[in-house]
Amino acid sequence: MLCIATLISCKKDDNTHVMREGTYTNKNLATAGPITLYVGNKTITEQTFIHNFLVRRINSWLTDSTFREQAGLNTPFIFTSVTIQGDMAYYALDPGNTYQDTFHINPLSTNTRLLVAKTESVIKPTVIGELSCANVAKYVRSNPPTYACNYFNYPDSYCTGRKQMQLNIESDYLMIPVLIYYFARPIASGVVCHTYERYISDDFNKDILSKLRPEDTLAVQTYFVKLYK
Repeated sequence: MLCIATLISCKKDDNTHVMREGTYTNKNLATAGPITLYVGNKTITEQTFIHNFLVRRINSWLTDSTFREQAGLNTPFIFTSVTIQGDMAYYALDPGNTYQDTFHINPLSTNTRLLVAKTESVIKPTVIGELSCANVAKYVRSNPPTYACNYFNYPDSYCTGRKQMQLNIESDYLMIPVLIYYFARPIASGVVCHTYERYISDDFNKDILSKLRPEDTLAVQTYFVKLYK
């Protein structure tokens, strides 16, 4: 009778997914999400505008088509493997598993986990303060790594910490969001600072949008690396 009276509290949450133990791989594929361009407080998704921007403004580092203009399509991607065993995740890249790391699994939300590396490694530091080319890496991702520095004199610093990455639990697969971004800001007449990163295993932190100046430009795309057993 109590369940009838309080049906909502007795019903299982259909939106909760179970992460089962075992090895998951992406079959060398990822799905490209849409490219979004933020200019000051404006959000631009119009494909022709973004295409012209990429052709006109982006430097040669993007000539390998890191930004994919056709969203929703499976595209060749680095082989990725995650093995779940209890509260540990074993992460490997490429068929030869030349990059491997072990992570502790921590809950972020019902269907989201934060993987924190078991061992420390060298971490590239960012400066504190308002958004700038020197700290975009801190603000653009949802789960930036924590670190400590033996000495700090940006950018020539030596800092160590634990890598972090986000893992989403879907109905029949796991998913790692992989972030790519390009940031530019005019700092003097004819002088523009710019910075970029690609293949960051984390989600986009939209809080960065409130920190953009009117003259700032930020291009963002997320790849969705789906891992199946």
